[in-house]
Amino acid sequence: MDKVELRKKDFVTSLILIAFGLFMIVYSITSIPMKDSWGGVMNVWYVSPGLFPVCIGGLIILMGIVLCRRAIQDGGARRFMEELFHRKREPSDKTLRFLGILLVIVAYVYLYIPRIDYFLSTLLTLAVFITLFYLDRPDLLKKLFKVYLFGCLLFFVIFLARIDRPLTEGFSYAMDLLVFLFLLVYLAYCRILIQGDEKLERKWRLSIWMSIIPSLVLIPSFKYLLLVPLPVEGGAIELMNLLRYAFRS
Repeated sequence: MDKVELRKKDFVTSLILIAFGLFMIVYSITSIPMKDSWGGVMNVWYVSPGLFPVCIGGLIILMGIVLCRRAIQDGGARRFMEELFHRKREPSDKTLRFLGILLVIVAYVYLYIPRIDYFLSTLLTLAVFITLFYLDRPDLLKKLFKVYLFGCLLFFVIFLARIDRPLTEGFSYAMDLLVFLFLLVYLAYCRILIQGDEKLERKWRLSIWMSIIPSLVLIPSFKYLLLVPLPVEGGAIELMNLLRYAFRS
């Protein structure tokens, strides 16, 4: 691999480092009070727990800037921009797999867990993750990735525009129902794509069971045996509560 190609990768890495450092600083400042009163004693900013992540974020940004400057000097940034605006071919399967993993994890952690019933969030994530890679066909990967990306963007817009608030005011579990419907649509679309291929149909059925069984075993175990509070207890968890009380009574 030539030097310019290496510097191109360094340029991309530097942008990621700078963005992550900025995220750490902004999140720390907005989420962790830099000064507050604890036990009647007013703490100053230099003993705040938020100071450490702010310093780490600043160091990450500094390292990213140094790496970015080197990549610009050696031509890596120029090659990256040329390939970005002039390359017309689709991303490779390897790149798409990486983007698929990244999308599923980021959507699960930042989009679904804080807002959607934990059981449904986990079930959707497992179903998408397993079908994306277990079916193991490049054309399926591209189509399923696009469908899941569209769904994530749709829910992102709903939450960003606060459209979910009037929906949940009328029906508390409206967003849980929408996510469940999205899961059904995704699985149905996947089934249509593999129709006629018995091997892939068996994998599709197995993927569904591999998504349902761990969710049904682990999540109730954490909630009812270990008594761990779940991030969001929505419609599915409430249904579990009703079944639990019904069997106990």
